[in-house]
Amino acid sequence: MSEVLRQIWKRLKQFKQYGYDLPASRKFLLKRAGINKGSILEVGTGKGHLAVEIAKNGMPITSVDSDSGQLSIARRHLKALKLDRSVTLVKMNAEKLRFKNRSFDTVVSIDFFHHAESPSRCLKEMIRVAQNTLVIADLNKRGERMMERVHQEENHHHPVTKIAFKGIRKHLQDNHFVVRVYKKNCHTYLIANRKD
Repeated sequence: MSEVLRQIWKRLKQFKQYGYDLPASRKFLLKRAGINKGSILEVGTGKGHLAVEIAKNGMPITSVDSDSGQLSIARRHLKALKLDRSVTLVKMNAEKLRFKNRSFDTVVSIDFFHHAESPSRCLKEMIRVAQNTLVIADLNKRGERMMERVHQEENHHHPVTKIAFKGIRKHLQDNHFVVRVYKKNCHTYLIANRKD
């Protein structure tokens, strides 16, 4: 087993001890959103957890992140699981996505907004490039407390969300999306489908 996988599984086990089953969270989201075909853009690759779940289902995905270190970990994560050919990883700032309007059937972002410098600019860009569906999930207050405990054990701080889900939902509705909201354990999920 690769060292990257060993570290990732150790962290997943740690999360689960605090009540956060990360792989189950990703599977829940994919099922609820009905993500099973078409072009998919992930904003905020992180360590590649969502890309892994999507690639396991045989779907290609483009995933962007502005952090070279996270992309490197994600690349090794995907390669260790032999899923790297299904995922295109791109270093890109979510505030300025270099894609045409409505160029992806689905745009999805999990656990990214609390890391974003300007969540509202990222949201506008995600809306711009989404053809049909936009899925946003991030930590709720319980999830933020859990994440902070995990990071305190490693002597550092974890950021909290700078934008309220009510604001995200309203902005999506103002941009002609029908929004469903799901709340589960450590996350709030917004699944938005374009009306037009």
